[in-house]
Amino acid sequence: MKRLSILLLGAIMAAGFTANAQNCGKGMGMGMGAPKMNPDSLQSCNIPNLTPDQQKKIYDLRVAHIKAVTPLRNQLAEKYAHLKTLESAEKPDLNAINKTIDEIVSIKGQLMKSRAAHRADVSALLTDEQKVFFNAHQGMGNRMHQKGMGAGMHQGMGKNKPMGSCQQMN
Repeated sequence: MKRLSILLLGAIMAAGFTANAQNCGKGMGMGMGAPKMNPDSLQSCNIPNLTPDQQKKIYDLRVAHIKAVTPLRNQLAEKYAHLKTLESAEKPDLNAINKTIDEIVSIKGQLMKSRAAHRADVSALLTDEQKVFFNAHQGMGNRMHQKGMGAGMHQGMGKNKPMGSCQQMN
């Protein structure tokens, strides 16, 4: 009986270690499925009663917005990498660190202004009923269907970047 208990305990521990080794990774993993960038996917925002014309216009605004902010996002990532390099130097240059921080803040400000302009452009296309819903769900979306930081199915690191016109877009 004692031998059976030890074997059973060993099997449970081995199963636990195996299960832990297969856990979900943090980072760039997909949830149940990633959103596609096409007008039909705008229903993921759940804005009620979007007409096909509204969907097309929102899609076009979204594409233009993403094109505009992609270089800013890339610059921001470069500045963060540069900041990390400066901070990890043997003798950190505080002036250079502060300058890089100021540049990061400036880029973040540009991204916030671009996001606000994009939301205003999308809102201008909506009816009053749709605007109420759009404004109430600002920065929200179907979090199961996006890439981002958090438990995912694949290993890797990434920042949480919601995709969808009703979601917060940097």
